[in-house]
Amino acid sequence: MGVRIQRLQKDKPWDYAFREWIAKAQAAGLDPNDVGDQEWSDDPLREALVLHYLPNLRPDSVVLELGPGTGRLTRHVISKCAEIVLVDYSKLACEWLAGYLEGRGKFRIIQIDKPALPEVAHRSIDAIFANGVFEHIDLDDLYCFLEEFHRVLKPGGVVAFNFDNIMTDEGLAHFRCFRRAPGERNLFRFYHPETVSWLCRSAGFKMLRMTTPRSRFSFIELQKPL
Repeated sequence: MGVRIQRLQKDKPWDYAFREWIAKAQAAGLDPNDVGDQEWSDDPLREALVLHYLPNLRPDSVVLELGPGTGRLTRHVISKCAEIVLVDYSKLACEWLAGYLEGRGKFRIIQIDKPALPEVAHRSIDAIFANGVFEHIDLDDLYCFLEEFHRVLKPGGVVAFNFDNIMTDEGLAHFRCFRRAPGERNLFRFYHPETVSWLCRSAGFKMLRMTTPRSRFSFIELQKPL
């Protein structure tokens, strides 16, 4: 994993990974997201699907996914909801998803350049997911997204996402392993669970549950009050 992280330390790190997955998949006749799952096997997406994402779906749900990338999570969600709204900073990811998801279900793609969702209407979303996203987002931007999530969710709507927990042994080891030279920013962002919980509550959410296993990932599920 260390080589992968070193390669991602570029101006557009995720585009590098996405292009690599697509090229490998095309050469082998595979789905690029199968390649992505193998490359990022440290991300417990399969378990998170069962525990945190799919249980918050209904066939009539309108879902917003922040940071879908090439669709590793999206491909498991799109057929189980009425519509999915995909929001990403990467132009490459947005263009790729338009073709990749064709015929799989109803979707809309929005490219953003800051932590805001101006194209998403108030109270129009039933559930929001973000997998492997907030581990790369600064605290200020995390809070901006929380405020936007609260705005666009319907009353009773749910948010589920993960973040890197600095308070576990694995989280601290990850922090130490991938921090850069003095004066340079780490690719990852690390949070204390109580900090995340406090920000979520201050943004108006009810805490449904937070899991803090021994791994570096913690998962949180929130609800906008009725």
